[in-house]
Amino acid sequence: MTKGELITRLKNRTGLTKQQLSQIVDALLAELAEAFIRQERVEIRGFGVFIPVHRKRKKSDEKLPRIKFKLSQVIRQKMIEEERKRRKA
Repeated sequence: MTKGELITRLKNRTGLTKQQLSQIVDALLAELAEAFIRQERVEIRGFGVFIPVHRKRKKSDEKLPRIKFKLSQVIRQKMIEEERKRRKA
């Protein structure tokens, strides 16, 4: 899903304008980016957790910042149930 597709889907759910939603999505993404830059853990209940980690480079002592994402149990369970439905069909 692209940012534009996300905005369109949100418009259909909320009735807000694309311009309003674009500002909201941009602000949300900017806040997430700033938290990642500060190496902060970001938890969105019912969605998942973004966890900063450092991975060591193979041929040097330099540590590279990474973001690990852990999906919430609620969404993970829904994905499992959806996959089971697909397999039965």
